[in-house]
Amino acid sequence: MMSATIQKVRDTFSWERFAVGILLLLGVILRIRQYLTGRSLWLDEAMLALNIVDRDFAGLFQPLDYHQGAPIGFLLVEKALNLMFGDHEFVLRLFPLAAGIASLILFYFLLRQTTSGLGLLTGLALFAVGPALIYYSSELKQYILDVAVTISLLLLAFPLLEKQETKRDYIFLGLGGILALWFSHPALFVLVGIGVVLLIRVLKSRERSQIVSALLMGALWLANLGLLYFVSLRGLRADSFLLDYWHENFIPIPPWSDWNWFGFTFRGLIKDQVGLQVSTWLVFVILILGLVSLFLKNKPYAGIILGIFLFDVIASALRLYPLGGRFSLFFVPLLILLISQSIDELERRLHASYKWSRLVALLIGVYLLYAPATESFNNFINPKYYEHIRPSMATLSENWQPGDALFVSNGAAPAFRFYAERYGLGDAAYQTSEISEYSEPDRILSHLDALDGEPRVWVLITHVYERGDFNEKDFLLAHLDPIGNKKREFRHPGTTVHLFLYDLSQ
Repeated sequence: MMSATIQKVRDTFSWERFAVGILLLLGVILRIRQYLTGRSLWLDEAMLALNIVDRDFAGLFQPLDYHQGAPIGFLLVEKALNLMFGDHEFVLRLFPLAAGIASLILFYFLLRQTTSGLGLLTGLALFAVGPALIYYSSELKQYILDVAVTISLLLLAFPLLEKQETKRDYIFLGLGGILALWFSHPALFVLVGIGVVLLIRVLKSRERSQIVSALLMGALWLANLGLLYFVSLRGLRADSFLLDYWHENFIPIPPWSDWNWFGFTFRGLIKDQVGLQVSTWLVFVILILGLVSLFLKNKPYAGIILGIFLFDVIASALRLYPLGGRFSLFFVPLLILLISQSIDELERRLHASYKWSRLVALLIGVYLLYAPATESFNNFINPKYYEHIRPSMATLSENWQPGDALFVSNGAAPAFRFYAERYGLGDAAYQTSEISEYSEPDRILSHLDALDGEPRVWVLITHVYERGDFNEKDFLLAHLDPIGNKKREFRHPGTTVHLFLYDLSQ
């Protein structure tokens, strides 16, 4: 009886399913660990948090302060969580955490559509331990939601690329597309890629019902996009500061005027977003092989992925959406999907002819995984707290005396404002600089000169601005040291937050 039970377990046991379970669990643990560090909000998070906390629901439909931009659906969910549970970091980062965990699980189901074996396990492992995917799962920004939405739309589109699609499949994708645009800006590129491929397919089929369904779905998406532009997106389009800030992430026009831009952007995407620290040429070859492999398996799906890249490139050329950096995090599942296709091709197609192909596929997978896995495990043991301002805020609060003066650098001001009430400094008057003054640094000194003669002047600096030979912290201290006496310096280990106490009464 016992041997029969053991045999039954052996028959139903699958090493692939076991490995999948381990990888999913590992990915969830890594994301929760990053979330539970509870690090302070850094500059960009603090600026967005102030908009969420200080405004009501209606106010979120207006252009945001600090030149911030985020999908309106994301903002509304964050505001609801804020009203229900408060403004703690854990609350504000809860939605990104949920999106990060959901994207991991959804990506497994996406991989199952086209891969299995080593290809599937390599792709899932890269997604599970990807440092950027883990990090953005606990940041108060929308980028991990872009990833979850991209994967969800590809999953919804898959049944329509098969021969047995139904009206229900059109309904699910249509509604998913409408919702996606409210929660993710690059969802537009995904929907355009899906829509164009789907339209070509139904036109070839010449089936009237499918053509009508596809056109109706596209019309609903366009109408929804028009509404969304009116209530939210037009404010972003009119923000010249954002366009200037991200100008390096727009494709040079004409493209041949700076070919190096393309190599730099691709390397950044591979190394910073996917986490691969290997030859970019090797990765490029692997991606091309993966695209060819996917094309042989499912031409429409390969066309959608190619279309998403193409339409994002066009949007970048038109200065509508930056290409590269965290804005391109939604590319990561697409790139990993193509990598998994290459590994699958090596294992499956070449196995019949070359007995060592499976070992080669395994070694390539391990080679690709080494750097992102190492970085993520190091971060698990020693999390990073770069702009962890709370210890400095606590020190400032504990040592604050009536009559003290305060200068807060431009990069530290949003986080200071967010945490001031929590540390009893909500009524503290302070001087700060403006971002426009970095082009003429001497203008920053006027804010320090206003504190001249004060016996106790606190100076709080973080997110130090650097450009060329200019370093904001060094510039400020070079001015303060000759005119005052630095009494104390506070520095919490592992952070980039600087707190000084000066006597400027000399």
